[in-house]
Formats: sequence, C-alpha cells, structure tokens
Amino acid sequence: MKLKITSSIVLLASAALLLVQSCKNDVEIFAPESDITVVYGLLSAANDTHQIKINRVFQGADAVANLAKDPTLSEYDNLSAILFELNADGFGGFDTTNQWPLTERIITDKDSGYFYYPNQKIYELEAQLSNDKSYSIWVDKLDGSAIVEGTTELIRSSGNVLTKPIGLNFLGLNLANTTGSEPLEKVNLEMQMPINAKIIEVYLDFSWNDEFLSGAAPVAHTISYKVGTYVTTNVPTRLGDIAIIKAELNPTAFYEFIKANAPVVPQGSDIKQRVAEDEPLNFRFITGGTEFNTYVEVSAPSTSLLETKPEYTNMTNGVGLFSCRHFDEKRVKMASKSIVYLVDGEIMAGSKFCNYSNSTDPKYCF
Repeated sequence: MKLKITSSIVLLASAALLLVQSCKNDVEIFAPESDITVVYGLLSAANDTHQIKINRVFQGADAVANLAKDPTLSEYDNLSAILFELNADGFGGFDTTNQWPLTERIITDKDSGYFYYPNQKIYELEAQLSNDKSYSIWVDKLDGSAIVEGTTELIRSSGNVLTKPIGLNFLGLNLANTTGSEPLEKVNLEMQMPINAKIIEVYLDFSWNDEFLSGAAPVAHTISYKVGTYVTTNVPTRLGDIAIIKAELNPTAFYEFIKANAPVVPQGSDIKQRVAEDEPLNFRFITGGTEFNTYVEVSAPSTSLLETKPEYTNMTNGVGLFSCRHFDEKRVKMASKSIVYLVDGEIMAGSKFCNYSNSTDPKYCF
C-alpha cells in the first residue's frame, strides 16, 4: 500500500512548537498523567495491505526536539486495534463477519526527519476492502479507558477520471501549435471526481531514456509536474452523481519543467541523445475524502498573524485523522507536433531529445 506514514504526533507538533515561543525549555500540552491517543490512517479499496499509525502524545519537561526523538514516549507497548466493516444489517450496525485485528509491525525505512527514524511502529492488516462500504477502527488501550474510534467511507473510482481532452489514446496530448514551433497558450482539462472524493491532486509525469556514446545501457528518467490541487463543492456520494473539475495545463511551464530536469547536455558528455518513451506522459490523480480535505485545510499555514489555527480530528476519545484516498492514472502519447517542439523548440534547445515516433521527420533529432 502506498500509504505515507506521518510522524506520530503530527497533529500536535504545530501546537507544541507554538508553546515554545519564549525561551522556556518545558512543554506541557495536556494535564499530567493524561494519555491522548493519535490515530492516522488512509484506507483505499485498491490496496490489500493497510497500514495505520497509532501513537500517544508525548509529555515531558525536556526540549521538544529531544522528546520527539524518543519513541518510548509516544509508542504503546500493548493495545488492541480492530477494523470493522459497517453494514446496516449487521449487529449494532456492524457486519461482525468482516472484522480484522491489526498486527503490530516495525518498519525500518522511515525517512530521516524531526522525529525518530528509521525504525517506527505501525499497525497493519491484510484485507480486500469494498469501496461501497464504510469502515470503523476501534483502538482499545487495555487500561479500562474509553475506546478510541473513527469511521470513514472509501473512494469509489471508475478509473476514467480524465474526461477532456478526448482522443488521447489515438492522437496523444497536444501541447504545441500546428507547426510545432510554439507551445499552446493552455490546455483545458476536465476531471470527473470519483464517488466520495472531495479533493484531487493532478500530476503529469514525463518519462525518457538517456542513450550514451559509450554504448552503456540507457538510463530511464521520470519527472513529475504538478498541475494543481482542486476541491469540489459537490461531493458525489452515489452512482449517477456528477462532479466535474476544470483545470488548465500550461504547456510553456511544462516544457520549461522538462528543460530544468533534462538540462543542456554539456560538451564532452557521454549522453548521445534523449528518447521519450512510446507513451511518455502519465496523468496521475490522487483523490481524498471529505475528512482528509478538511484536515489539509485546517492544517495549512495561517495567512494571518492574528489567526489561531484550530486542531482538527474526526476521532472519538482521541485525535488524528481516519479517512480515505485513491490513486488513478492515465498514460498517453504526446501528439506529433508536441514532440517536434520537444526536439527542436526554443525552450528545449540543447537538451538533445529525439522524435521516437517518426524517424523520417526532418526534425527527427535535435
């Protein structure tokens, strides 16, 4: 599962840092002896392995930087966590035949950062979830305290997120004018939001191979250009609901992004030429649920010195985020004139791209 595991106290980190505005080295977020549970998980029906982060908020009199690096202050030694599949016909609202205990696991490849790494405790289960069901997580700390719980629906995608421009499977994405001499001013995109999706991030990847004079094996490259992040005001919740997101792709900015990541080949370089893949473009769509979008908006940096950012959670008897996300993609060709500009356009001068689709074209290579 492509679930990004965040820091165990991600929701409280900002608040903690704000409390250190003076020169004091002490941190006191909650009353002594309190145990605040933090849960972070994003479910997807496309995955069969699901990872959820469950921690407690650390407390202590030491500096925040020192407290954050000690996993014993925030990880539980013993707890029980269960994922339930909700069903209106089930006992008490739960389909008791579909419930999965989460297993404690140590990951050893967490990126370096402010908190402890590379080892980190997570909770994991293997199950094929249904995108037309809702799910609830229950966390029992086995100390007699209240159950920590949260509920989410899943995103239901048809796989056909990109509705315009049409003809991408045959003609490819058109980024340049009819002669291939200049980029278009803009390309209009339309995306149909999947069911239960509130927010969508759109990326356009470009892939090519560097080929070498020495005969060394080609080296593949893929770069990712962010088109934008968009939020719908009308979340589709059932089949037949339509929510369309309109966006603009700037071809000039896209070619400049390629040039920045595939710069001019210097004199004496072993790079002979660069050849785009047969379908070098890949639109990627990352969609998130309503609770996830609310968390993103509330957690965004304040634009005012006078504004106090509220803490946001959809957990009961704890804090954190329990929501959903989904990944879709559409791989396409570049239209012929788009490749002409890639090879010989003013922006791309010196990058040594060749035209993979037509070796008889006068502008086949740089």
